[in-house]
Amino acid sequence: MAWIDGLVRREPPEVKALAEKLKLGFPDNVVVEMGSALFRLAKLIEREDFGDLTRLAERIDRRQMAPAVLEAWERFVSRFGCRGPLEMDVASPRYGDSFGLALRQMSFMTVDDVAFDPEIGQGHRVEERRRAYEALMSRFGWFRRAVLRRAHTIVDLFAGTRDTPKYHMVLYNYAVRRRALIEGQRLAALGRLDAAEHVFDLSFTDLEAAAANPSMDLREVRATRTRFFNKLKAQVRRFPPVIDSRGRILRPPPRPEKAGELSGMAVSPGIVTGPVKLLHNPHEKPVNKGDVLVAYTTDPGWTPLFVNAAAIVLEVGGMLQHGAVVAREYGKPCVAGIDGVMTKLQDAQQVEVDGTTGVIRLLS
Repeated sequence: MAWIDGLVRREPPEVKALAEKLKLGFPDNVVVEMGSALFRLAKLIEREDFGDLTRLAERIDRRQMAPAVLEAWERFVSRFGCRGPLEMDVASPRYGDSFGLALRQMSFMTVDDVAFDPEIGQGHRVEERRRAYEALMSRFGWFRRAVLRRAHTIVDLFAGTRDTPKYHMVLYNYAVRRRALIEGQRLAALGRLDAAEHVFDLSFTDLEAAAANPSMDLREVRATRTRFFNKLKAQVRRFPPVIDSRGRILRPPPRPEKAGELSGMAVSPGIVTGPVKLLHNPHEKPVNKGDVLVAYTTDPGWTPLFVNAAAIVLEVGGMLQHGAVVAREYGKPCVAGIDGVMTKLQDAQQVEVDGTTGVIRLLS
């Protein structure tokens, strides 16, 4: 993508805007496909059914829903059941473990407005990218055409695979999780743990030792293992973004800002105005249609929340962070890398998000 930026460095803004369109609309991004699959599922389920998510999950589990819903659900779980919020932590529940996780996120989706349909939106961006490429090729001379053709081919081949390695890691992680839960259930049935999920507070070495020594007090081992973690959780609100190998906390110099503005990195173009919705985790509260989603960072478990969001603001991240990639594919303006943004903005505050320049303007 740096090659593409270099080709238009001295060009007028309208040509640079064409180059930006070459960074959108890539097929085969597994996270974008997951969000689209959830959206399709949400459209199949009657809106009144989302009024009781526990009952809805039971009906799906007992196969008491329409065949089209059950078939779509099975396809979703077979491919994306390994995913979910905080999915890199083996202790975190996944969509395949708890149907309520996905159902809760689907219940907030706006499915009656084509402007919020991620599949339609991405289709538009695929077409925009094709037209932008043709426009730039017709404008450039032979040398820049050759460079653009090469850069476009590479980006076209690999941009959509950004999340594929992580998807494979999560598949493996989920297999470990399921096997660990089997052992946790066995130990809980023997009375050695209070709950199967407590197995995630133990190490593999602990489990091997427990298998060799039936009298080993696993509750005491767990208490020892979690003592420091619980202390950190109680005392540390958040960790610094960068700590080097010598333990130094590195902080970038603050960006110059005008009064009434916050500056960050422009990672997905567009300008949108809307009310702020601060989220510390994806379960905290719904993102309503037109909200500006503001978060410290996001992972694939946040993807369904992007459907309703008008724009995304992230405290941590860059061009290849999950939130930036999904925002571009969904056509949502996104600004990242604003230190302390979670404390600088407030819920319901009106802001203008300029994902082209990386500026947040405070309107109230």
